[in-house]
Amino acid sequence: MTASLFRFIFGLAAAWILSAVPAFSQDGEGYSLADVKSILGDVRTPELGEILIGGYLNDVQTIDLVTHSYPGDLYVWFRWTDPDMDPLTTFEFMNFYDPEAHIESVLYDEPQEMPDGSFYNILRHQGQFSTVMPLGRYPFDKQVLEFVIEDAEFGSEVVNYIADSQGFEINPDISLPGYNIGKPELIISPKPYKTIFGDLSNPETGSYSRATFALPIARPVQTGLIKFVLPIALILTCAGLALAVHPDHTDARIGLVITSLLTLVALQITTSAALPDVGYLMLVDQVYITGYGLILFVLLRVVSGTWRVESDDDIIDSRRDKKLLRWLGLLFVVLMGGLILSAIL
Repeated sequence: MTASLFRFIFGLAAAWILSAVPAFSQDGEGYSLADVKSILGDVRTPELGEILIGGYLNDVQTIDLVTHSYPGDLYVWFRWTDPDMDPLTTFEFMNFYDPEAHIESVLYDEPQEMPDGSFYNILRHQGQFSTVMPLGRYPFDKQVLEFVIEDAEFGSEVVNYIADSQGFEINPDISLPGYNIGKPELIISPKPYKTIFGDLSNPETGSYSRATFALPIARPVQTGLIKFVLPIALILTCAGLALAVHPDHTDARIGLVITSLLTLVALQITTSAALPDVGYLMLVDQVYITGYGLILFVLLRVVSGTWRVESDDDIIDSRRDKKLLRWLGLLFVVLMGGLILSAIL
């Protein structure tokens, strides 16, 4: 009798304690809208026709400048209120690189109802994406890795993407060799199309809501100076030192200049192998052209010196060549500094 009474009292106490504590489950069930707002702050509930969208970039490993492509491992979630709508079945990525090499998995078979009455679902997409990468400032270029989404069925008059409060975040462990990673951004904008895509039932052109997950990246300036500018500066210095050799040593002077020229050509071929063919001059091209011009000037100076030696011209003076070498060094610093600053700033 005593044991039964004890179990009864213990059960009442346990029931009272459990009723006083919110039943927060691991998957979020049991959270009220007030609970969510107390944790996340102000939470927006999408209106009819609005789709709240957000993303999380789990990984991006390499960038292929030749094909303007990069692999991405991206989570994308949607929240909406219209029960007759499911944005996961109508959205599409707009910047696939290789459509056959993509994997997509949806977390929930059916949309989940949220505490504010909206519907929610999330997907994970892995694959190769592409975007046009301007290389005019290479090797001090800045790029933006984009993951672009549009609704493939409904225009912006029916479906409007709205950035979720959490927007676009990235995995803090992401490391992209050779680049500094900037702050991610979610850009929502209408994308007009001046075509009806052959659909006579809707003869008016319109726009589609577009969500762009943008990740800015930039090459470190110090790395570019050491790996790119320093080797060229050493080659041009070797070429310029030919003017410091006495004019009587013609073979040594010409050999030094020609060797520097061939080294510069080989370095340019190696650099260009990792770059695409573009129809404009990159910063790297401008620097090489400047280097070729300086080497050609030194070579002409050395060759003209041989003519004066053969004609026994007393005007030849090695001190003039040394003075010219100082001016060439100053000119190189000014030209290179101007080109680099124009690319960095």
